[in-house]
Amino acid sequence: MSFHGYGIGQGTVQPVPEWVGNTGAEEQVYLRTVVNAPEDLLRGILLVAVEGEATFFVNGQKAGQTAQRERAESFEVTRFLRAGTNVWGFAVKGEGKAPKLAVLFEVISHKGVQSWVISDGSWRVSGSSAAKWNEVGFNDAAWSVVKSFGVMEAKDNPFDPAKAFDAYNSWKLASGAKLATDPASFRVPEGFRVELLRSALPEEDSWVSMAFDPQGRLTVAREKRGLLRMTIGATAVEQVEVIEDSLLECRGLLYAHGALYANANNSKAFVRLRDTDGDGKFDETKELLRTEGTVGHGRNHAVLGPDGAIYLVHGNDVRVATNYLKWPQPYQGYKVDQLIECPWDPYMFDAQNTPPGGHILKTDAEGREWTLIAGGLRNPLDLAFNEAGEMFTFDADNEGDLGCPWYRPTRVLHVIPGAEFGWRRGTGMWPEYSPDALPAVVNIGVSSPTGIEFGTKSQFPEKYRQALYISDWSYGRVLAVLLAEKGSSYAGTTEEFLAGRPLNVTDVKFGPDGAMYVLTGGRKTQSGLYRVKYELKMKNEEKRGESAGQLREVRRELEALYSKGNAVAAEEVVKRALSYLRHEDVFIRFAARTAMEHQPVGLWAQRALSEPSIEGGLNGALALARFGEKTHLVPLMRKLESFDWAKLSAEQQLVLLRTYAVAFSRIGVPDANSGWRLMAMMEERYPVKDWRVNNKLCELLAYLGAPETVNRTMPLLSAATEPNDRLNYLFFLRNVTSGWTVSQRRTYFEALNKGEEFSGGRYYGFSLQTIRAEVTEQLTLAERTALADVLVAPVKEKLPELPPAQFVKEWRMEELLNALPEVGKGRSFENGREAFRQAQCVACHRFSPDRVMGGGVTGPDLAGVSGRFPRADLLDHVMNPSKVIDEKFRLTRFKLRDGEVVEGTLEREEAGTMYVRANPLAKELKPVKRAQVASVTESPMSPMPEGLLNVLKREDVLDLLAYFEAEGNPKHGVYKK
Repeated sequence: MSFHGYGIGQGTVQPVPEWVGNTGAEEQVYLRTVVNAPEDLLRGILLVAVEGEATFFVNGQKAGQTAQRERAESFEVTRFLRAGTNVWGFAVKGEGKAPKLAVLFEVISHKGVQSWVISDGSWRVSGSSAAKWNEVGFNDAAWSVVKSFGVMEAKDNPFDPAKAFDAYNSWKLASGAKLATDPASFRVPEGFRVELLRSALPEEDSWVSMAFDPQGRLTVAREKRGLLRMTIGATAVEQVEVIEDSLLECRGLLYAHGALYANANNSKAFVRLRDTDGDGKFDETKELLRTEGTVGHGRNHAVLGPDGAIYLVHGNDVRVATNYLKWPQPYQGYKVDQLIECPWDPYMFDAQNTPPGGHILKTDAEGREWTLIAGGLRNPLDLAFNEAGEMFTFDADNEGDLGCPWYRPTRVLHVIPGAEFGWRRGTGMWPEYSPDALPAVVNIGVSSPTGIEFGTKSQFPEKYRQALYISDWSYGRVLAVLLAEKGSSYAGTTEEFLAGRPLNVTDVKFGPDGAMYVLTGGRKTQSGLYRVKYELKMKNEEKRGESAGQLREVRRELEALYSKGNAVAAEEVVKRALSYLRHEDVFIRFAARTAMEHQPVGLWAQRALSEPSIEGGLNGALALARFGEKTHLVPLMRKLESFDWAKLSAEQQLVLLRTYAVAFSRIGVPDANSGWRLMAMMEERYPVKDWRVNNKLCELLAYLGAPETVNRTMPLLSAATEPNDRLNYLFFLRNVTSGWTVSQRRTYFEALNKGEEFSGGRYYGFSLQTIRAEVTEQLTLAERTALADVLVAPVKEKLPELPPAQFVKEWRMEELLNALPEVGKGRSFENGREAFRQAQCVACHRFSPDRVMGGGVTGPDLAGVSGRFPRADLLDHVMNPSKVIDEKFRLTRFKLRDGEVVEGTLEREEAGTMYVRANPLAKELKPVKRAQVASVTESPMSPMPEGLLNVLKREDVLDLLAYFEAEGNPKHGVYKK
C-alpha cells in the first residue's frame, strides 16, 4: 500500500497508480490490501480501471463492479468504511488473458486532509479465493506479492483528472456533461425517491438559484444572464420560458409582496420586478439597492423573514456603504482587533476586504430603510428561518488556510441581531473560541456552501421536517442538520440526506407540493432540476415541542433594546443589560453586552467596572475595551488585575486575555508601569493546560515583549503535534527579536522544518516560507553560521547556482509535437532538472518528489502532472498558460479611471497606493492609486508568463517533459537508453 497525503486548496495533484496482477496466466485472480481511514472521515472515493472485469469488496461487503479500462470508474464508498483498518478485496476476471487492475482510492477528512492509496507492488494476490479472504483478520501470508506492470502511461491514463476527479472536485464531472447526473446513482434515506425533472439545454445556461412563484411555477436564474420560468408537471418540466434577459447572475430570487425580488450579483444591484397589468410578464423593474465591491463573494440570496421583511445575505466582496444605512445599527462598532498586525496579510486571499466582511441586511418591501443585522462572515450563500422565527446561515471557509491557526471550517450559524462571527482577512481571523464572537451551531468541515432551507413546509417525516438542509456544491451533497435546543440557541448534528457524484447543487427549495427541489449548476457546469419525495406511509409522529421558550424570550427582549423602534430609556437599557451580563447563556450575555454598547459609554463604564460577579465583570470589561476611551484604559487594566486567575475557568481566562488584546488594539498601548506589571503576571501564569489559553498568552506576551516568552514557549513548540498549534507559536515568536539562545533558535527552525512535512492549504506553505524569511533576517552572522544546517528544509544535496538564461528561440507547438515520442527513452535526468530551473519553473512551483529542487509556492505543486496530462497537452499548458487557469491562481485586473489596465497580484498597500506585481517573476512593482481604480475583476491571463521555454534548446524541452514524467525518479524508464 502506498500512502500519499495532501491538503485541499494547495494545488496538489493525485499520485499515479500502477497496473497490478498475478505473475501467472490465470484468468481469475484475487487481490487485497489494507487501507486506513481517519476518525473524522468525510469522503471515500474509489477509482478503478481494469483489463477484464472486477468486483470489489470493502470489509467483506460488495461495494461495486466495473469493466472500465479507458476511463476509471468512480465509486462513493464512504458508507462501507470504518475508522481505522479496512480491507479492500478485488475479484478480477480476464477475458481470455491474465487480468490487470489499477486502483486510486481517495480519503478525505473533515479537516480537509486528503490522502491516497494506490495499487502498487505491496498488494497481495492469489489465484484462488478462501473463506473471508476479503475481510479484516484474514491471514494472507500464503498469498503472493502482486506483480507490478508499472505506472500509467500519460497518453492513456484512465485516471487522468480531466476524466476522473477527486472528491473535492466532484463538481467538475458535470463540466462538459451532456445531461444532468442520473438520480439512480444518488443516495437518499430509506423511503425517499429522487426524480430528474429536467436537464438544462445548452441555450439554457447553467443554473444558480430558484424560487416558486404564487402560481406554483419555478423561476430559475441562469448563471450568465436572465431568468427562466418552468412549469412542472407530474414527471417532468412541461414548459420553459425566458421571462427576463438583462439581469446578470441572480444568486437570490424571492417572490414576496406581489413582486419578484432579485439580487443580481454581476449587475451589483438588488431589484424588484412587477407584472403591473397581469399578463404574466414583468413590465416594471426598479433598482432598490446598488452595492460596490467585486462579485466573487458577492450578492447572494434574498429571503422573506417571519416579520415580513426581506433579508439579503452578502459575501465579503460586497462593500457596506454608509449612504443607505442610518446609524445606529444592530451590528456596529466592528473593527479588525488584531493585537499584532501581520505585514504579509495583504498578500493573502481576501486581502482587499475589510470588516464587516460578509453581512446580512434587512429591508422593507420598497427598499426604503436598511438595517445591518450581522457581520463578520466570509461567504454565506443563503439563510433560513425555523418555525420559532430564528435565523440560520451556512458560512464558507478558506480552504487555502488549512493547517493554519486562523483556519475556520464551514459552519452553520445561528444569527441574532448584532451577531458578530469574527471573519477578518488573513491572519487576523478571530479563532472560533473568541469570546466576542458567537459560536457555531455545528462545524461542517471542508465544503462549499450554497443553498439552505428548513423542511418546515415539507411532506417529510417529522425528523426531516424539522431539519435544516444545507447544500455542499464541491462534494455533491445535501446534509440534514438536526437541531437541538441549547439554552436560548441551538446545537446541531448532521447526517447525509442526499449525495451524488456529481451533484453540483446550487440551491434547494421546498415546493407547494411539500417535495424538495434541488438545482444543480454553477461555473458553467451541466445543470439539472431534481425532485425528492417521501413515498412510504407516514407514521403518526408527535411533533417536537420547543422547551427553551423562556430563555429565547429573554434574549429577544434584550435584542429589542438595541433594535429600531426601541422606546426604553437609556438608563433602563443599561440596568437591564448589566443584570444579564452574568447569565450562563452565551447568546443572552452577547445580547446584553450589545444592548449596553449601544448606549453612551459614559452611562455604563463605571458600573461595568464595578460589577462584582466574575462573568458580569469580565463581559463588562470586554464591552469597555470595545467602546472605551483613553481615560478608561488604566481603570480597565486594574479591573482585569483584580480577578483571581486561579479561580477562572479556561473560558473566563480567554475573555480576560481577549479584553486586553481588544483594549490595546482599540484604545492604545499601556503605560510602562502597567505594561511591566501585566508582563510579570502573565509570565508567571504561562503556560497552562488549555491549548487555547496558551495560544492567547503567547500572543499577549509577544506583544508586550516579555523576556520570558521564548523560554516558556519552547517546550510547547517542541511538543506541538497539530500543525495549527505549531504554526501559532512560530507565528507569534517571530515578533520576539531578542533574548534568544542559539539552542532556542535551533529548536525554532527544527519546528519550522517539521511543519513542512505537513501539506496544508496554499497559505500554510506560504506562511512557513514567509516566517522563515522573516526570522532568518533577524539572525546575526554568527547565528546563521551555527544554524546553517537547519535554516532551510533538509535536502540530500545542494544544486549549484545557474548562470542567467540566454534566449534560444521562440518555440512553436508544431516544432515540438513530432518530437514528443522521444521523451519516452534516452533522456537526461540532470538536464531535465536544470531545465526546470532555467525555465524558471522553480520560481513558482514545487516538484515535491525531488526534495533537492525546493521551489516556490505561488503555483501548484507539479508532482504527478504527467499523470494528469498527455505529453502534448502538458506542452500546450506550458506554452499557452492562459488557455486554462486554475481559479486559485488567477491574477486580478485593475481598470483605472483613465482607461489604463493593470494586471497582477496585489502585493501590499500603503497610504492609498496599491503595489501590483505583474507576474511572480516580475521584480518591479507597479504603483496604483486606489482612488484611480474604476473596477476590479478577474484577469483572463495566467500568472505564468508565456515564452518560458524560449531559453531552452530542443533537447532541454524534451528532458524537462521527461523529468515530469519520471516523477523525480532518476531510474525511471524514460532514462533508459
